[in-house]
Amino acid sequence: MTFQLEGRAAEIYEDVLVPLWFGRWAEALVDLVDLHPSDRVLDVACGTGVTTRLARRMVGHEGRIDGLDINASMLEIARELAEGQDIGWIESDVTDIGLSPLSCDVVMAQHGYHYFPDKPAALAEFRRLLASRGRLALSVWDGHSPYTEALCNAVEHHISSDVARKQRAQRETPSADELTSQFQAAGFADVSVHRQELLIEVPLMQEFVPLHLSSMPIAGAFLALNQPARQGLIDDVAAALEPYVQEDKVAYPDAVLVAVGIRT
Repeated sequence: MTFQLEGRAAEIYEDVLVPLWFGRWAEALVDLVDLHPSDRVLDVACGTGVTTRLARRMVGHEGRIDGLDINASMLEIARELAEGQDIGWIESDVTDIGLSPLSCDVVMAQHGYHYFPDKPAALAEFRRLLASRGRLALSVWDGHSPYTEALCNAVEHHISSDVARKQRAQRETPSADELTSQFQAAGFADVSVHRQELLIEVPLMQEFVPLHLSSMPIAGAFLALNQPARQGLIDDVAAALEPYVQEDKVAYPDAVLVAVGIRT
């Protein structure tokens, strides 16, 4: 499974999902990783670079920051947003990264690991890049939130089970035990898994669902719906999220797992 975007999806992702979702999770991840001045950091599956830019501020001028993503459209926006900052941008998959062995102190990825088609190969590559006692930190969703569960159910009803399966796959992530086993099998020590939970606030569903789906790989299937079917999908999500409505917004709990390991 990969996360490939088309059209204006990367722009919508940055304008909508980063402020509401990924910017907040980036702060939680960077706080947990505890970056130090002079750290050499690789941010994998960096998207439009929100975590990369946070890390740049944390490590200071003595540190080095690189952001890696397979989506050229994501990196184009990342470069624009980070203009004037000392950040390297790498367009690549995660199994053959063109950096020297032992050249990183920290490798991290926010919501990217579960998309990697060959996780053992990716972990082996991260271990190759990390210096002794270097830190690996990867965050994944801890299952579905009330919103994503309602959304996928509506997609299945109004579009198709195949499209819904593609959308659900974004939340089909390794468990804490699986993350621990995978890290240990790849040669990482002192492995720990941390659960982080946030209360997520988004606009009402009539506004948010079209914006969200337009930034997803299934955007084409959603936009191909006729207007009654599209409205029916939105209405179904809105009905399911009614218990979470607070005046002009929807506030619901969401959670991630962050696996951390040390390169020995």
